[in-house]
Amino acid sequence: MHRFTRVLSPILAAGAMITCAHAQTPPVRQQLDVNLFKDGHQIAMGSTIIADEISGKIPFVVSSGTHVGYGTCSKVGNTTTLKSEDLFVGRAMVISPVEIDGTRANLSVSVQDTEFAGKHESGPSDCRSETVDSKGLKVANINVDIADGQTVEVPLGDAHYRLVLKLHDVNL
Repeated sequence: MHRFTRVLSPILAAGAMITCAHAQTPPVRQQLDVNLFKDGHQIAMGSTIIADEISGKIPFVVSSGTHVGYGTCSKVGNTTTLKSEDLFVGRAMVISPVEIDGTRANLSVSVQDTEFAGKHESGPSDCRSETVDSKGLKVANINVDIADGQTVEVPLGDAHYRLVLKLHDVNL
C-alpha cells in the first residue's frame, strides 16, 4: 500500500496543478463585429460571439425581407405536377465559422441585398410556371481567413458594397 501511495501521489499533485492552471485561464470567446456598407452608407451592423468553449462554433445570422411565392409546373407524360415555391427577397447575412484555431478563424460568408423586380411565366400553355425576378447583390460561400485583432474587408464583387469584419477576443 505504501508503494502504491508513493507512485500515485505525484500523479495526483500534477493533476491538481493542471486543474488549478486551467481554472485560472479565462475561456476563449471570439467576437465578430460585422459592418455592411452600400455606396458609403452603413446599412447593417452587428456583433456576435462566433466561438466559445461551451457552445463551440456559432454562426452570425441576420435577415430582413420577405418571401415571394411562385408556382412551378412539371409534366412527365400525361402527369402534371404543380409545386408551390418561395424565394427570399431582402437583406441577409450568414457568416459561419468553418474552423477556429486558437486566435485564427476561417469563415464562410454569404450576403444578399435584393429587391423584388416582378414575376414572369414560362412553359407550355397547359403547364405554366412562374419565375420571380429580383435584382441586387447575392453572393454565397466566400472563404475568409481572419486573425484575432484583425479587420478584413470581404470582396463581394460589387463596387457598391463593402463588408468589413473584425475578430477579437471578448476578454480583451
